Amino acid sequence: MNQKEQPRLASALAQKVVDTIAPTINRNVNIMNAHGVIIASTDAARIGTRHEGSAEAISRNGIIRVSLADGSAGMQPGVNVPLTLNGQLCGVVGVTGVPHEVEPLAGLIALTVQLLFAQDYEHSRSARRETEARDIISALIAGRVAPEVIDRSLAANGLRGPKRIEAWLPRSSENPLLEEPAKEHHRTSWISLSGAYWRICTAQGPAFAAELMDGERFLVSMPVEKAADLMAETEALRVLLGYPALVPRKAQRRMWSREIAVAIARTPARSLEHAAAPAQQLNEEQAKTLLVVSTAASMSQAAKDLHIHRNTLVQRLERISQVSGVDIRHSSESLKVQHAIYARVALGQLHIF
Repeated sequence: MNQKEQPRLASALAQKVVDTIAPTINRNVNIMNAHGVIIASTDAARIGTRHEGSAEAISRNGIIRVSLADGSAGMQPGVNVPLTLNGQLCGVVGVTGVPHEVEPLAGLIALTVQLLFAQDYEHSRSARRETEARDIISALIAGRVAPEVIDRSLAANGLRGPKRIEAWLPRSSENPLLEEPAKEHHRTSWISLSGAYWRICTAQGPAFAAELMDGERFLVSMPVEKAADLMAETEALRVLLGYPALVPRKAQRRMWSREIAVAIARTPARSLEHAAAPAQQLNEEQAKTLLVVSTAASMSQAAKDLHIHRNTLVQRLERISQVSGVDIRHSSESLKVQHAIYARVALGQLHIF
């Protein structure tokens, strides 16, 4: 609970507590707010009236025991116990009866009320944070909100400094990671929008629970400071999600090029067949080989990643040049074939990522 927020008792929940407890203990029970006004009671006629005993308990911030009835003040023998939430006095529980008999009971009721209200507050706050996160992410995806508005919303949610946006296409909507709650000043919860799950994180924390993401398709933007840059990153992820086959699983990320994937995802659908032509004769093994070579630090590293001998790799590359009719030793020609491979992936002709 935010230290700056003044906790408030909800009358509906307070009355539910009274209705549940009172029949069991056979005592009159009142719950008062921080102003000493009865908000829940076994006597409906008293709701909305001021309770003098609770006013004293609030002013002293201590238990008030009433041994004698005071008809003029409407006070009955009993105990008034202060309610505290988040270290702040927010109300009083009153139970009628002989003070020494009902005081333990009043204390137990007060503890129950505090626990229930704390739980209800946390649930309400979580729902509010999810709504706020949904509004921010929706605005980022739509791309039609002024960056300064996004900046203010992010700051209001404690998301300051470098940030990134993440998108996930889970294999199952029952994945327990989807229930990972928001963490104040660090991340939002996962929000389902536009066919994917999204969240915003500060750049300091790790991206995803990597050890649990095997076989999952997910995207992570570059860390950015300004809302305008976050909007651009979100737009790139949104475009990629239009072609789920272009979104890599963890095991394929090393040979994946975000730049090429985004370029192909932005290519008009009617032009994809043309873009795919240079790689039309390649099989999946050959296509994967070229992509691994293009992203590896060296031929030796590429051979290691492919679990083949370096000489075998050289032979494969020669065969790729023969089949494609392109001299892939030239970087520009190799890049053309790589784009063609991604186009075939987008078309569903190759299954690499």
